[in-house]
Amino acid sequence: MNILFVTMFQISEQKGGTERTTARISNELRHRGYKCFNLYAKPIGDMFEMTKFDGIYKDCSANAIKNIIDTQKIDKIIIEGAFILVRNVSEGRSKASYKPKILFVHHFAPGYEPYFNAFSSIWKQMLYAQSATNKMKAFVKVLIYPLFKPYMDASFHKLYKTAYSSCDKIVLLSPEYVDDYCKFGNINDKTKFVSIPNAVSFNEFIPINELKNKQKTVLIVTRLDEVQKRISLAIKIWKRIEEDADLKDWNFKIVGFGESEHEYRRLISQLSLKRIFLEGRQNPIKYYKESSLFMMTSLFEGWPMTLNESLQFGCVPFVYDTCASFHEIINNGENGFLITDKNEEEFYHKMREVMLDENRRMELMKVAVESSTRFTLDKIVTQWEKLLSE
Repeated sequence: MNILFVTMFQISEQKGGTERTTARISNELRHRGYKCFNLYAKPIGDMFEMTKFDGIYKDCSANAIKNIIDTQKIDKIIIEGAFILVRNVSEGRSKASYKPKILFVHHFAPGYEPYFNAFSSIWKQMLYAQSATNKMKAFVKVLIYPLFKPYMDASFHKLYKTAYSSCDKIVLLSPEYVDDYCKFGNINDKTKFVSIPNAVSFNEFIPINELKNKQKTVLIVTRLDEVQKRISLAIKIWKRIEEDADLKDWNFKIVGFGESEHEYRRLISQLSLKRIFLEGRQNPIKYYKESSLFMMTSLFEGWPMTLNESLQFGCVPFVYDTCASFHEIINNGENGFLITDKNEEEFYHKMREVMLDENRRMELMKVAVESSTRFTLDKIVTQWEKLLSE
C-alpha cells in the first residue's frame, strides 16, 4: 500500500508533537512494508534531523497533488492536521486517475483555535514575541481585532466543515472529541469519525528496578508558549513549594524552548526562585529518567506526547484537568493526578503529599510505567493498519 502524508511542516521527530507522531507512524508503517511519501507546505530549516520517506514533495498545488497520486499510485492520503490543504488535496484527487481515500487527522482538541484569536492571547503574543516580525504581526492583530477575531473564528468553523465533507474519515485522538468537532463545525452526521490515540514517543520504558534511582526533581518538557502551555502557572505553584521548609530538597527543571522564555526568566527572578532551572532544548530522556514528578498546566492539548513520555519513564504527572483525553491517559490517584483548572492550592497540596510520601511515590511510578504500555507504537500502528485496510 502506498500512503501520502500531507503536512504543514517538513517532518522531523524534533519539530513538535504532530511531526513526531507522523514520523513514528510512517517509520513503523514503512518497517511493515508500506511505502510512505510526504508532501509538506513549509520547510523547517536544517537544525532538525529529517524523517525518511519513499519520496518527499513540497508543491501543494492541486495539479502537483494529482501528479503525485498518479505517479506513485497512492492508495491512501493522510492529512496531518493541515486544514488549509484539504481543498487542494481533494481537488487533486478529483483530477487524478487514482482515487485514494482521504483521512484527516486532528492533533488537538477540536475547537481550540479561538483561544489563539482571543485578545488576551494576541496581547501575550505581542508581549512575548522575540522577533520584531512576530511582534509586529501581533500588534497589527491587536489594532484590527474587532475585524480580525470574527473573521478568523468563522474561517475555522468553515475549515472544520470542509474537512468533514471532503474527507472519507476524520481521525480524532479521543472518542470524547467527536461532539466537540461536530459542535464547532456545525455538523450533524457522525459516521466518518474514528479515534486513535498517540503512541508513546520512545521505544524504551524505564525498568522498574531503576525507579529507586530517581531524584527529587519535578519536570516539565514543553514548548515555551504562554498562550497554550501557561508555564507561568507552574512557576507560581513552584513558588509555594520552594517556600515550604519540608520540601527544601526538591528542584524543578523545565526542558524546552520558545518565545516566552525571556518572560519566564523575568518571572523567576521577580519571585526570587533559586531551585528552578530552564534547561533549553535538550534530549528529554535523561530528564524523564532522573525526575520523579511531572507537571502540565496547559490550557488545551490534544493527546500530549509528553504526558505519554512521563508515564513510560515513571515520572508521575500532575495535570490541570482541561482536556477530555487526559481522562484516558490518567487514572486519577493511580498513575497521576487530575487537578481542577487554575486551582493552585489543590495543585500544591497534591504534589506536597506525594513529595513527602516516598512509598506512595514509588507505587505511583510503577503504575505509571505499567499504564503507558497501553500506548506502545506496535499497538497504535496496528490500529492504523486496521483503518487503512478498510
